[in-house]
Amino acid sequence: MNNENKVTLYFVRHGETQYNVERRMQGFCDSPLTEKGISQAKSLGEGLSDIHFTASYSSDSQRVLDTAKYAIGEKNIPLMIDKRLKEMNFGVLESLLESEIPNLYGNVLETLFSLDVNACAPEGESYAQLFTRTQSAIKEIIEKHASEGGNILIFSHGVTIGNYMIQITNSKEFAVHENCSVSVVSYKNGQPKVEKIADTSFRDRGSVQLNKSSLIN
Repeated sequence: MNNENKVTLYFVRHGETQYNVERRMQGFCDSPLTEKGISQAKSLGEGLSDIHFTASYSSDSQRVLDTAKYAIGEKNIPLMIDKRLKEMNFGVLESLLESEIPNLYGNVLETLFSLDVNACAPEGESYAQLFTRTQSAIKEIIEKHASEGGNILIFSHGVTIGNYMIQITNSKEFAVHENCSVSVVSYKNGQPKVEKIADTSFRDRGSVQLNKSSLIN
């Protein structure tokens, strides 16, 4: 009989970055968090402060690592880096403005965001390949924590998280994952249960709490 304890993963998209503002394709390439992005990460940490987390994991992209550090703050939550949690590789589209891509590569964005699991940018990564590496990381994380159970933070990226949610729910619709939104999936005995997708309430509640605190102080 399998008696694993429940492991609940809180998937967090990173805070707003400079490339997000400029509307550039940002997968393996990187850009720093904006002041708004830093504020979002701090607000998220405050909004999650009443939940006990036993561990956290992050993509190796600096924007995600910074989000994790601002969100965790002074809390004693071990942070481990796993490059398999990285964003989708957009190949030749990396760092290009979305507005300039049609002139360079035609309708590649329409194809890329068609939800075809084999779709990919030229020299990039397909959704199937992305899911394979994401799933391998998550499977190891669940197995590592199954004996004790508990809540785990996973800091990652919008397409990476969104693609994972689509694959495990067999959904036909890609939810918009705002910066520092949270998707929650619990696992027990290998069975996932999706509890939240792209939820911004933790970030927004934390922002209100921090604003109140600053007024008092």
